[in-house]
Amino acid sequence: MAFIPLFFLAFLLQFCSSLSLFHHHPLDPLTPTELNQIKLIVDKSSIGSLPNLTYHFVDLEEPEKIDVLSWLSSKKTNKNAQFRRAKVVVRAGGETRELVVDLASGSIESNRVYTGHGYPPFTFNEFVKASRLPFQYPKFMKSIVNRGLNMSEVSCVPLTVGWYGEKVTKRTLRITCYYRGGSVNVYARPIEGISLFIDVDSMRITNYIDRFRVPVPKAEGTDFRSNKKIDPVTCNNATEKGFEIEGNNVKWGNWKFHVGFNARAGTVISTASIFDARMKKYRQVLYRGHVSETFVPYMDPESEWYFRTFMDIGEFGFGRSASTLQPLIDCPANAEYMDGYVAGADGQAMKMEKVICIFQRDAGDIAWRHAEINNPGTVIRSGQPEKTLVVRMIATVGNYDYVLDWEFEQFGTIKIGV
Repeated sequence: MAFIPLFFLAFLLQFCSSLSLFHHHPLDPLTPTELNQIKLIVDKSSIGSLPNLTYHFVDLEEPEKIDVLSWLSSKKTNKNAQFRRAKVVVRAGGETRELVVDLASGSIESNRVYTGHGYPPFTFNEFVKASRLPFQYPKFMKSIVNRGLNMSEVSCVPLTVGWYGEKVTKRTLRITCYYRGGSVNVYARPIEGISLFIDVDSMRITNYIDRFRVPVPKAEGTDFRSNKKIDPVTCNNATEKGFEIEGNNVKWGNWKFHVGFNARAGTVISTASIFDARMKKYRQVLYRGHVSETFVPYMDPESEWYFRTFMDIGEFGFGRSASTLQPLIDCPANAEYMDGYVAGADGQAMKMEKVICIFQRDAGDIAWRHAEINNPGTVIRSGQPEKTLVVRMIATVGNYDYVLDWEFEQFGTIKIGV
């Protein structure tokens, strides 16, 4: 009876492996099929039998730069990118493991237990479970009642904790709570004085502090939603794309580049080249670019604030926190959208819709112009409008909305704005 499922699993892995070979570019993000294939490979290994297996990070293990450039310069037609491996960070049996998975062979190429400082990012499942613990904790419920607040209007948010020289650390979160009470702007109404400490591995409250009471800020004037309906502005070029997308490859004007996406950095721009008209060939400008980190230290010495030293990319992930973009608000009418895929805590592929938009921007500016009046009998005028191409993503981490723009200009400049 066990023969049929094992045979089917082997067939499925081989089938997924063959599918994973067909890519437009060796730096293409992992597909949903590949993400699910990785889960199958890890789950069927010895790691799969360990307790509390969770997936914390899954991304493409990029080929060597020399191999990518060789692939790009190849003159072959219908070439496929066949360097497909993945780097995987899991926790199982109380240990953090760093894996390299070979998608072609369907095997784990490297399996290393991490013994250094620090821990992988918390999963969203862990954040959700931790945020529910205060509502089952008698001391917390008593503190809320003593403040005259309604428990059903309380929201609790788990926060990461900075490192302050401890020799031994645990996977710890610290919870602060807020009072909605007629406002959708949760962070505007903190319940000061209360802190809860969570051991994430055991998922229990290890310490509770109710240090002082102060009135909760009023709800009036905290609603951030727009109550004005503004007629959309129609531009002549509202439907003019001006660029081409094939898979994750983008061509615009004299530019060509690759757009990737992962759970940590979000947007990744790779192999950007611009056509050099004088040399009659493409010139490499950028091999790989992404935002490495955003560090947010609050620097308030109070007990409830000093620990807030967030690494918003490393601890939460711009990709995992990417927002679904709103047409005509986040991106203009001429934008095209790209979906992203990440692995959930169980390793299954999760689709994130419309997390990147690409559009040509024409703000009415002048790239260059000149009028020559010294030719007898005629005035010669010439110029060019300023147009740029924007690749945009928005990550919402806590109460911050990071708008990340990669802007390509006609004459070879790349601007990055956050």
